[in-house]
Amino acid sequence: MRIECISLAIINHFNPKIESYAAVNHISQLSEEQVLEVVRANYDTLTLKLQDGLDQYERYSEQHKEAAFFKELVRSISTNVRRNLAFHTLSQEVLLKEFSTIS
Repeated sequence: MRIECISLAIINHFNPKIESYAAVNHISQLSEEQVLEVVRANYDTLTLKLQDGLDQYERYSEQHKEAAFFKELVRSISTNVRRNLAFHTLSQEVLLKEFSTIS
């Protein structure tokens, strides 16, 4: 959320400057170099509001807090299915019918 606010502030600052540069120079589409020129020329006028709470953050984790729960749930279901289904005694057709009713 905070990143979006900062990005929006930057866009709102530079967009009019870029549009003005394009209008003054009669250019419909600016090159990367021209945009960079506008940004460099107007960087000093960019002011960003420092937001509260930036010193506090929740450490990023590849695994969500619920991952352990769901991992154990799937492991439990898999074990239960293996225990209760005798795959070797079922024909392929019966086995497919059994799996098609799982919701």
